[in-house]
Amino acid sequence: MTGFRPLLNLLLPALLPPVAVLASLIGFGHPLWAMQSIRTPVVPAPYAFSIWGVIFALALAWGFWQARPAQRADPRVARLRGPAAAAFALMLLWMAVAQLTPNGWHLLAIILALLVAALVALVRAVRQPAVGGAWRWVVRPLFGLLAGWVSAASVVNLSGAAATTGFDWFGTDPGLVAMGLVLLAAWIGAAVLRRVRGDLWYAAALLWALAAVIVSNLGGPQPAVAVTAGLGMLLVGVAAWLARIGDKRPV
Repeated sequence: MTGFRPLLNLLLPALLPPVAVLASLIGFGHPLWAMQSIRTPVVPAPYAFSIWGVIFALALAWGFWQARPAQRADPRVARLRGPAAAAFALMLLWMAVAQLTPNGWHLLAIILALLVAALVALVRAVRQPAVGGAWRWVVRPLFGLLAGWVSAASVVNLSGAAATTGFDWFGTDPGLVAMGLVLLAAWIGAAVLRRVRGDLWYAAALLWALAAVIVSNLGGPQPAVAVTAGLGMLLVGVAAWLARIGDKRPV
C-alpha cells in the first residue's frame, strides 16, 4: 500500500479540477457555486472562494513533486502522503456529493472528516524543517491553506446544513447564532495555531475567510456579525503571534 501512495497523491489532485465542474460535464445536478445561494450571515463574500484555485494548483504541484524519484524514498514526504491522499479523496467526495445532492448534514460530516485529514497533514508538515523551495512554497502553503480554509468552511457548512434542514437552533436569535458560529471558527483557528506553531499559511486562510465574512455583512441586516468577524480576526492574529513567539523560545 505504501508504494501506491505516491500514485494516489499524483492522480487525486489531477481529478480536482474536473470534479469541481462535474455537474456541467454530466449534465446532471447543480454547480458548486449554487451552494453560495444559501446565504447565511456566516457565508463569506463570493470572491473568497477563489482560494480553492490556489489550493488546487498547489495540490497539483505537490502531486508532481512528491512523485519525483528524489522524493519517493524521503521519509518526511512519506509521512505526509497518507493524510494528504485522504484529504484529496474527501475533497473529491465532498465536491461530487455537493453537486449531486441537496445541502445537508451529510456534507458537514464529509467536510469534518476532510478537516481531520488536513490537520493531520499540516501538523506533520510543520514538524519538518522547511528546507528547500518545495517545502517552503508548495508543501507548507498547501496544507496550511487547506486546513485553514476548511476550518472556516466547516462552520459555514454547519450553518448551511442547519438552514437547509430547517434547524432553528432552538429558537435562538439568528444574529446571535451567526455571531457564535463566527467565534467558533476563530476559536478553532486559535486552538489549531497553538498546535502548528502559529503557521502563517493556516492563519492567512482563516483570516481571508473572516475578512470575507465582514465584507458579506457590511451594510447588511447583521452588522454585529461583521464586528464579531473583526474580533475573530484579532483573536486569530494574536494566537498566531503568541504561538510563533512561544515556538522561538529556547527550551
